[in-house]
Amino acid sequence: MRVFKGKRVVVYQLDSGKFALDGGAMFGVVPKVLWSRLIKPDGKNRIPMATHPLLVKTERGWVLIESGLGQGWDDKFREMFDVVEEDPFEDAPIGREEVSLIVQTHLHFDHAGELSTADGRFRYNAPVVVQAMEWADALYPHERSRASYVRGRLLPLNDHLRLVSGSAEVWPGIYVHRTGGHTRGHQIVVIRDEERLFVFTGDLLPTRHHSPLPYVMGYDLYPEEMLFARKYWYEFFMRERAVLFTPHDREAFAGEMYLDERGKHRLREVSPDGG
Repeated sequence: MRVFKGKRVVVYQLDSGKFALDGGAMFGVVPKVLWSRLIKPDGKNRIPMATHPLLVKTERGWVLIESGLGQGWDDKFREMFDVVEEDPFEDAPIGREEVSLIVQTHLHFDHAGELSTADGRFRYNAPVVVQAMEWADALYPHERSRASYVRGRLLPLNDHLRLVSGSAEVWPGIYVHRTGGHTRGHQIVVIRDEERLFVFTGDLLPTRHHSPLPYVMGYDLYPEEMLFARKYWYEFFMRERAVLFTPHDREAFAGEMYLDERGKHRLREVSPDGG
């Protein structure tokens, strides 16, 4: 667990499971000769990944930014995705029951699997913020998206949802902004502090290695929309010197965006304030 401190908030970067996905799908049209220099694939062409939710301590309570992969997956699932299960609250400063609000960028299994148990029990006492169109698409997925939504893990959320549309302040100082691109209802989470700006990028920027604009995933349902969203938000990230938390780097990562000497977007690592 890594800790990042602002004046009014403290951000804890948690670990909620390791897994692996196909490297070609993760990097889309980027040739393997290029992406394999960044992340080495295994014998099944999978690259190592993880899930790193944020737990935010605010003056009014605790906010969980995503839940992560979670636990209780069956043997077939664990084998297919090379899963290593982890409890994100094992070393956290609080327990699940003390979380006041949960914010999800979207509802794919690797981002929302921890919200419910394998037998369909919701694990928290807090509402879950998600875009309304994301919830609709999760309930009624199409042929390209249905493998990413695990219905049994999502139905228990039905009585705990707080649906939003577009941009909204969902907690004092915590905002969501719909980006689309990865899914129709994908959103990022912006945490405004007096001294620092923290952003959980979701799959707008899944790992530090995806920062160049063309490095759009094959898993993105709307790749052109993703590219346009990146162009807009990258300018914001650099102008505000935001600390960006990526969800899927194998080792937990936070960084600031900059342009290198060739004009390509890169991330410069930001060290935690504790952990």
